[in-house]
Amino acid sequence: MNLPGPTIIDPTSVPALRWAVIGPGDIASVFVSAIHEHTAQRCVAVASRTPGKAEAFAVAHTIKHVAADYESLVTHPEVDVVYVSSHIGDHKEHALLAIAAGKHVLVEKPIALKADDAAEILAAGVAAGVLVMEAMWTRYLPQSTIIRSLMDEGSLGAPELFTAEFCSDLRWLDRLWVVNGGGAAFDLGIYPVAMAQQFLGNPTSIKATGQTHASGANEEVQVNLGYSSGARASILISGIASTLHHAACSFDKGVVALDAPFFVPSGISLMGKDIYDEAEHWKDDTEVQRHHGLSYQATWLAHFVSEGLLESPVHTHADVVANIRVLEEIVTQVEG
Repeated sequence: MNLPGPTIIDPTSVPALRWAVIGPGDIASVFVSAIHEHTAQRCVAVASRTPGKAEAFAVAHTIKHVAADYESLVTHPEVDVVYVSSHIGDHKEHALLAIAAGKHVLVEKPIALKADDAAEILAAGVAAGVLVMEAMWTRYLPQSTIIRSLMDEGSLGAPELFTAEFCSDLRWLDRLWVVNGGGAAFDLGIYPVAMAQQFLGNPTSIKATGQTHASGANEEVQVNLGYSSGARASILISGIASTLHHAACSFDKGVVALDAPFFVPSGISLMGKDIYDEAEHWKDDTEVQRHHGLSYQATWLAHFVSEGLLESPVHTHADVVANIRVLEEIVTQVEG
């Protein structure tokens, strides 16, 4: 067994798209900083419903245009693609607004809290002839391209068991505990659920147990997923405790393990199944580290646009909807 190298698109090899931001919060600030530092993409416009927020964001990131409202933002002639990072409950409205204006759209994860809403957004993009992607940035990290290569070549045989934990003490983060806001499952659990899908496909059975916050939102969840192949996934999610954020998958002929934390640029190991087998390891030692890994999805989006694609082939519309449906069921089983 050999560990293939990553596929990293040269940021200068794709169109330099002009981006606009709806909802200039913390994650948008990191995203814009990342694309300005590591890609050819540029944010040229921003809008917010909070007085003064868009203006401050524009100054901080040297953004040319501050739109008076979202309608004038999405119809601005200098905007090619809209990054929707508003409150989750507003994603559908804002994404559809941008789609109707003929703009490509990157919607912060989760794209929606309901699979039907996700499907509606994505179908609208196809009908309008624009690319719509959920910002599942982990699919575009270098280590994820290695996973795809390993899966495609098939030398490891069939996947058997995926394990992961995403546990981070976020009791201070008010938005996590909003009623009907998805809780820890949608905010944190979406990453390991999406990675389980990358390794194993979509589950045929979902069993979730856990506990809820005083608000009623799920705060800690243990998820067991079953698959028609006989494979299994075991995922631990917590917004009230912290772990090291490991992820690994056992195959017939070997083991693939992601360096912690698995959801940022980190590294990946390939080893045999004996406990003493020596691992072959690739470490991400580029300058794109931590949440600046958000920049990769922008370069990939520009690459897909240049190819005329209307969905991401590495995180398809069907993938997006299926993951939201799994998370919906997890929340239902835990919150009741």
